[in-house]
Amino acid sequence: MTTFLNQMRALLSQSLKVEWATPERWLSPLLFAITVLVLFSFAVGQLEGPEVAHLLVAETFLTAFFSLQISFSRSLDPDMQDRVFDVLRTYPISSSAWFLGKYLLVLVMGTLILIPTMILSSFFYAKSGVSLVDWSLIGVALTALAGMSALGVLLSTMTMRSGSKQILYPLLYFPLTTPVLLSAVESSKAILIKNESLDMLLSSWLGLLIIFGIIYFTLGLLLFGELVKAE
Repeated sequence: MTTFLNQMRALLSQSLKVEWATPERWLSPLLFAITVLVLFSFAVGQLEGPEVAHLLVAETFLTAFFSLQISFSRSLDPDMQDRVFDVLRTYPISSSAWFLGKYLLVLVMGTLILIPTMILSSFFYAKSGVSLVDWSLIGVALTALAGMSALGVLLSTMTMRSGSKQILYPLLYFPLTTPVLLSAVESSKAILIKNESLDMLLSSWLGLLIIFGIIYFTLGLLLFGELVKAE
């Protein structure tokens, strides 16, 4: 167990150093999200009434999902440089430790994209009095991120050697994350509009969101070892 944790900690630490050394890797998805939100703001203009909350939630999550796709698809790019990936998979490293290291890395980087996106989106709708800066809504967003991060690492591993990765990855990512997007949006609208609590949503949309997160995490944990197995 100690060896497993040490391996995971070492892989995560090294990956974080690489990410901080090249801030463009997480800044570019964030700047993309900001650009999309600004375009939405100009296109929609000032709205009033009950449709504001619906639009705010849908706009924010859709923007975040597009931005996170950019970040997820590049999660293994540093490992592919200088044949680092090929060297790593010949070492006696637990595939589960490797997956969890990458998963936690993507989770951290995703949070740096998701939370600012929610804050900025709320800023654009400040005059309407509707805001996503709420612990319950942030909890829903992070739950969605937890499930998508596992799927993101898995898909990145599956497509890393594909010559058409830039096309193949989105074709796999968006259909598979649609249930997560739908569950997150409906949960957020229930909290924002109907004032429902997280406990009340566990038996409906939030529960479904958690189930999909568990499924994606389990699939990633089980399949990652086969995908990185040395030839």
